[in-house]
Amino acid sequence: MARNPPAPPSAESKPLPDPSTTTTTREEQQQPLQQQQSPQRPGTSGTEAALKTSRRLASEQLRQAERAERVYRARKRAAAARANYAEARSHLRQAREHLALGARLLFGVVRWLPYVWREKSEARRVRAEEKKRRKVIEMKRRLEEKLAASGGGVGDADGDGADGGEGGSGKAEEGLAGARGEKAADRIRVV
Repeated sequence: MARNPPAPPSAESKPLPDPSTTTTTREEQQQPLQQQQSPQRPGTSGTEAALKTSRRLASEQLRQAERAERVYRARKRAAAARANYAEARSHLRQAREHLALGARLLFGVVRWLPYVWREKSEARRVRAEEKKRRKVIEMKRRLEEKLAASGGGVGDADGDGADGGEGGSGKAEEGLAGARGEKAADRIRVV
């Protein structure tokens, strides 16, 4: 089937308006704007809106509380840090003073160290002489006990064995007294 071409518009029929060239009245233009400006009531009651509002308020309060907490924590820790800094400065100042004093005293110790060594060696010498003196006195006491036990009598103070004693033992005792006793007596007199 062949299509018939459109018929030319007649005067009796109205042609359709061209949308690009259509003009509207002012009332027609304002009507859609009024519908867009007036908010539509939500489908539910005001519960959803109230929940959203309370959530927003709670979120804002939470942000403010977190901010206040951060400020408080920063203020407290800054105060503690300042106190620690002041205390550390005073301790370091004292440490510097003590280090300087310690260095001066150490220099004095090093400077006078030979005298300390001499004093210690002198103390060692005195202790050694005292020990030798005691040893000599102990040896002399033992020798006198042996002489008294073997000779039966008491000898001279010099220990020369002139009291007679027993034959040959007097000479042996005299030799012991001469070898050790007289030296010990000399040492005793020197000390």
